[in-house]
Amino acid sequence: MPMRQRGGAARVASIAQDLIAVGTQLEFPVFGVVGTVSATCRYVGDKVFVFVENRQWDTEGGSVFQSHVDGLATLFEQSTPADSQRGIYDLAVETFGAPPDVDGHEQVFLLIVDLPFSGLIGLFDANVADHAIPELRRDVIYLDELAVRRQSYLARGTLAHEFQHLIHWNWDKDEEVWIDEGLSGYAEELVGFPDADPNAVPAFLDAASLPLAGFFENESRYYGATYLFVTYLAQLYGQPLISQIVAQARNGIFGIEDALEQIGEVGDFEKSWAPWVLANMTGGQAGFDYAALAGRRADPFEVESLPLPSISGFAERWGAISILFRTPGNLAIDFDGEPAGRYRVWSYTWRNGAGELAEVVLNDANEARALSGAADSVMLVVSRTSIGGGNFAVEARSFVPTAIVESEILPTTVSLGKGYPNPFNSTVQIPFALSADGDVKVDIVDVTGASVWRQRWHTLVAGNHRFTWDGLDGAGRSVATGVYYVRLRVAGGDFVTPIMLLR
Repeated sequence: MPMRQRGGAARVASIAQDLIAVGTQLEFPVFGVVGTVSATCRYVGDKVFVFVENRQWDTEGGSVFQSHVDGLATLFEQSTPADSQRGIYDLAVETFGAPPDVDGHEQVFLLIVDLPFSGLIGLFDANVADHAIPELRRDVIYLDELAVRRQSYLARGTLAHEFQHLIHWNWDKDEEVWIDEGLSGYAEELVGFPDADPNAVPAFLDAASLPLAGFFENESRYYGATYLFVTYLAQLYGQPLISQIVAQARNGIFGIEDALEQIGEVGDFEKSWAPWVLANMTGGQAGFDYAALAGRRADPFEVESLPLPSISGFAERWGAISILFRTPGNLAIDFDGEPAGRYRVWSYTWRNGAGELAEVVLNDANEARALSGAADSVMLVVSRTSIGGGNFAVEARSFVPTAIVESEILPTTVSLGKGYPNPFNSTVQIPFALSADGDVKVDIVDVTGASVWRQRWHTLVAGNHRFTWDGLDGAGRSVATGVYYVRLRVAGGDFVTPIMLLR
């Protein structure tokens, strides 16, 4: 797994260096090594010097050959899988910006060395730029010699990854790690090495509830999450947004929002984050697919039978949890979140070979009931955007639709009848007629126009129907005495009738 080391060293003035040629020997500080490592230049190009630790060179008892050096140099300067005419340097500079120059050389140093920690594939160490010994200050990328020899795909992707870190440090030295890592993950894809670490994306999709923003650990799943998100942004908004994110002085979410503003996009971080979550949870089936996801999907918590007694969960900020109900039929799901939280909740209902996405509207107490009729399966996606809150409870049961066919005589028009009894104090029945099969949406709204209860029927047959309302809102609480309006929406139009509730 590539390790991404960053530092907070201030940029120093360029220091003139002697001419470097093939055969030049220099000393390099290496992360985790006491003292320095001796290395010899094995390649000089317009954009890169390639040095190899002396004891790793083939004539010195090591296993690094000139072919390894030439292959990496060609990749960096001339040709990549993404573009046979352009190397990593040109593609990265065009997208992320110019690299720093702390050593007086236009070329970047690439050092192939035995990195001292297991699993450490490569790194950019900004502390080298502010080394106590001026002659050791360099713009340098490190690659592990064993990875270069045995994990070529990963090592080559890591070269692009670490070069982005070098560039980003030049523009924004205190960027939040999750953004910097996400951009470096995108750099791998940009030059033609998507999923350079094949474990990263699956590890994230196995644990997609982890928080995306503001927190990062050196684990595959975090690399997978940030890579997918930045790649999604790149596909959605293009290279101009990526360049702006790197150039922004503000960090993290604020940097993304400023970058969006700079390219003329109206909206905030959440506007991009929410569809990314839905893409991950549904495998792109909800209409928010992106190429890097490649049809993969986050692993849901699965429910195989009903009723489901109340279960507890916790939604991380900028994380999401999916619950998949493999229970065909009519499903009622009750959600109850902490009042202090701000949640986003969606239901994704699969029926007759097609999916339907709906956001679940929560009341002021973060409660709601989601109804899905004639479903093959239903996925509930729970996320949180607030600092506070996080705990929630979900329970589910089957329900019997209250709309029933009254007669077999086919109406010639769509109509909505008056409720009876009206006024009512416990339940009211509302008749309606359909002249053709179709979807039916019913909302009961108060005098302000706010919906207090809603019901949906998919492909309801033509005929005379009625449904019953018990004076409870979507969260199962009694509503106040007053006038309410029944709004029926069908393909033939909208119909409204008033009802009065007396307690």
